[in-house]
Amino acid sequence: MRQPARPAAFAALAIALSLVGAAGCSDDSSAPGTTSAAASASADSKGSTDAKGSAPTSAGTSSSSSSSSSSSKRSAGDVLLGADALPTPAADHCRTADLTATARSTGQGKATVTITNKSAHDCSVRGYPSLLFVGKDGHTELPVDWAGSATAAQQYTLSPGDSAAARLTFYSETECAAFTALDLVPPGEARRLAPAFAEPVRICDTGVRVTAFQPAG
Repeated sequence: MRQPARPAAFAALAIALSLVGAAGCSDDSSAPGTTSAAASASADSKGSTDAKGSAPTSAGTSSSSSSSSSSSKRSAGDVLLGADALPTPAADHCRTADLTATARSTGQGKATVTITNKSAHDCSVRGYPSLLFVGKDGHTELPVDWAGSATAAQQYTLSPGDSAAARLTFYSETECAAFTALDLVPPGEARRLAPAFAEPVRICDTGVRVTAFQPAG
């Protein structure tokens, strides 16, 4: 009478094992979900890192813009020496296109640059020329010292054919660099004139002192 009970016991054992197996399968199936969530969190974290990583690019762009600006200001300074300190030019100021220019030595350590109104209308000039000196090694930027203040410079009207001159003084020795020409930018302008000296002029690198333009006479 007890032998028939064994199949029931085996059946109960089989059911128990089946339940354990099912529980195991359920645990396995939940693991990928956990892994997927972790992967998603990792992806989100990476996305956040990438977003932060983009900040230097923006900063780099700003730096590049600043560098470009800085680069744009240095380039202008190569010709427009002291332009930021010049007074606002008059509406009728002499344009580069209205002028011709000459440069000549007036003795050791002295030179004069002269601008002449070649247009058919009056124009005004006030202030100092911006200067770059030209020699065998190309353009050289020498220290330029104004003989007076920009605001104190007088304004003059140049009728057609009239001229204004600025005087240069400097140390000149035989061992100093020889310059054959210069770039001259009239006050309030950005375009240059390029007068040449009749003879090379030796100018030491201690700099040049220049007066404001005055009527040539």
